[in-house]
Amino acid sequence: MVKIQKLYSGQLVITIPKTLADYEGLDKGMEVEFKKHKNGFLLEVKK
Repeated sequence: MVKIQKLYSGQLVITIPKTLADYEGLDKGMEVEFKKHKNGFLLEVKK
């Protein structure tokens, strides 16, 4: 399950399951970009 959390500073942080991150090769500090799609959002990894 993906979670959106709000830090004390007001910044929003998205948390994704470790298994999904491992499958996609994501690591701490990587940048991702969300793009609007007619059925929701697409996630594009910026390496």
